[in-house]
Amino acid sequence: MSFDSTYYARSLGQGAAIRELSRVALNAEQETEEGHVLPAGSEGTIVGTWARGAAYEVEFTRPFSALVTLEPNQFVVTSKPDF
Repeated sequence: MSFDSTYYARSLGQGAAIRELSRVALNAEQETEEGHVLPAGSEGTIVGTWARGAAYEVEFTRPFSALVTLEPNQFVVTSKPDF
């Protein structure tokens, strides 16, 4: 099941953030600070939240390890933690 991250954040309430440990997928390819390119559809895990959801730190392990800061419009939530 896939969720639109903007809708998901709004459904939690104004200013609500997507929960840490949620799984996400990139909407489009994303270049890392090191110059590597993560392809669209790459899946990662939210490991940090900035400014109440204005941006998220996302950890990717495939196709290579990377830590990337993303805005909510750059990904979709694919699953959320059960806790």
